[in-house]
Amino acid sequence: MIFYFTGTGNSLYAAKTIGEALGEEVHNLADNIKNNNTKLTVGDGEILGLVFPVYYYSLPTVVEEFLEKVEITMKKGSRCFILATCGATTGDSTKNAKDILIKKGIQTDYLFSVEMPDNYVLLYDVQDKEKQDKMLTSSKDSLKKIVELIKEDNKGDYNKIKGPMPGVMTLLAGAIYRRGRKTSKFHVTDNCISCNLCQEICPVGAIEMKKGKPVWIKDQCVHCLACIHRCPVGAIQYGKRTESRGRYINPLSGL
Repeated sequence: MIFYFTGTGNSLYAAKTIGEALGEEVHNLADNIKNNNTKLTVGDGEILGLVFPVYYYSLPTVVEEFLEKVEITMKKGSRCFILATCGATTGDSTKNAKDILIKKGIQTDYLFSVEMPDNYVLLYDVQDKEKQDKMLTSSKDSLKKIVELIKEDNKGDYNKIKGPMPGVMTLLAGAIYRRGRKTSKFHVTDNCISCNLCQEICPVGAIEMKKGKPVWIKDQCVHCLACIHRCPVGAIQYGKRTESRGRYINPLSGL
């Protein structure tokens, strides 16, 4: 039973790859929250997995909400892993997720991280295709090693890309992230084709179609940028920052 959160497919790809190799079902945790499906049982010999992207060295708010709300029963012989996907470093994001689970009486057996192409176009452009391809090729090897470690039951903290002073970075940058996440600068251009995709994929219901155009109805969202990257005609922008920047969807995710 693997739960993932994804904006552009990196964590979905990782979750699906591990799930297929281990014979575990894969679930979008944002759907669990929307449907109030927060009582879960991990059976004897089954695996609980949590896969998420790192935002500002921290947990995405929707992941933190899921972990706080969920009630999980771990049967005898079950195990748990946490995997963070990131463009560079994870900070203490995996540790923070582990600490929340500990408060619920759940021990995490493995901590992992995998580098994947970055997509936070509010601050910088996406990497060129050559670099993206190299990172995705490397991620395949990383995920293969993760599967082997779980199958062989080699428990441990395998997140080696926390970066310098991970606790401090997560504390400071995480506070900026939680206070930020504003939606006021999101807007749509005349290219919009009223396909409704942005409304459908927003994990926190921050978008509503009005007169055939998306309107951001909440002051804050997760800033997963799924609406920007997955718009089929590139009609969604954030201020003027994203107009000249590329878009990214993990080509292996199936999105």
